[in-house]
Amino acid sequence: MSMRNIWFGCALGLAGLQIAVAQEKAREKPKSAEAAPERGGGRGARRAEKPDKPEKTAYDYELPGADGKGVPLASYKGKVILVVNLARNSSYNDQLPALTKLSEKYQGKGLVVIGVPSNDFGAAEPGTDAEIQKVYKTDGKVPFPVMARSLLTGDEAIPFYGYLTKGKGTPPGGNVHWNYTKLLIDKSGKVIARLEPDVAPDSPEMLSTLDQIFSGTYKGKPKEEQTGPPSDDAQI
Repeated sequence: MSMRNIWFGCALGLAGLQIAVAQEKAREKPKSAEAAPERGGGRGARRAEKPDKPEKTAYDYELPGADGKGVPLASYKGKVILVVNLARNSSYNDQLPALTKLSEKYQGKGLVVIGVPSNDFGAAEPGTDAEIQKVYKTDGKVPFPVMARSLLTGDEAIPFYGYLTKGKGTPPGGNVHWNYTKLLIDKSGKVIARLEPDVAPDSPEMLSTLDQIFSGTYKGKPKEEQTGPPSDDAQI
């Protein structure tokens, strides 16, 4: 065999090898192209499967304490909480003795009453926090916690009241409209009921609402029974 034939044969072999390599690469390209979206889809799927951020409850908030420190609502986990905005110069303040009795009656079942003094309505809670605490805790011997005086409406309202009145799933009514509005939080930290100032602590409606909450049968007030804000000539 001549050198020319040997060279020609080698050239043919090399060309065949190059063609084979090219074909192999061509076969691999679709696999790579398919793999990329698959990886990207995996990341997207993981993002889609990421659980939603849990809804806030009362336990995510705190109230300003009379000593200037925050009082976490989480410290009352597992209790039914009744939050009432107090005002000692309000005509509704005659409900305070009944509120005290209610606190004592249901304490064994797990009720915690929290008083939140506010001067928002009719300027009915004047004075310093020290003066307010003296009225309720020293002179009045109120057994339940009474917090620092707070703003409940407007841009400077405390965040907890924003949650109580506007949070997802809260009872209708919007901002608190007057003194002695009563808001009930169940054992899971959700706002479950709202009773307006005219509903006294010892009224059949209040007692029935509490009994249903503790028994787990409370379904909320029918829409036709829900009351709105007091009229312009409402009592302080």
